[in-house]
Amino acid sequence: MVIQAGSHLLTHIIPSQASRVTPPFDGGLFVNGGFEDGLNGWQEATSWTVVDEAAQNPGTIVNEVLFQNFTLELNATYSIQARQLEGDAAVHFLINDADSGIDVKDGTHTFLGDGQARSFGILVSTAGTTTLTVDSLKLAKVADVGVVTYNGEIVTYNGEEVTYGVL
Repeated sequence: MVIQAGSHLLTHIIPSQASRVTPPFDGGLFVNGGFEDGLNGWQEATSWTVVDEAAQNPGTIVNEVLFQNFTLELNATYSIQARQLEGDAAVHFLINDADSGIDVKDGTHTFLGDGQARSFGILVSTAGTTTLTVDSLKLAKVADVGVVTYNGEIVTYNGEEVTYGVL
């Protein structure tokens, strides 16, 4: 693009759409939570695949799991979230090796770490009839009470966490 400012010509280069790179989804503790790198980092039953950077499953088999293993800090608060984009199967969060009973469509769920090596992710809890598509899995430690956060990140000032309290 060329812009004329008085007697000077200014040249401004606008990057093409093709040269822009979208950063990968931040899955928190989950490696590859946005499936930009296929199923890398994930353990799964045999029916999970990745199409267009989203995990897919036929959705017709109960207990099909997609998970990663972690030892979460004892009694620390964690959040887990995922987006079910398509499919009529019920998908629950897998927390501490078990079906949490919490549907991913219900939004972000918080829970306490138990200090043990466990599996976390999602599972098909009730079979459906259409292909299931899930994306944007995130597992994150929730900031301690009193710590100020903005967009999920801890706010700092001069390298120190900003906190609040009651006067």
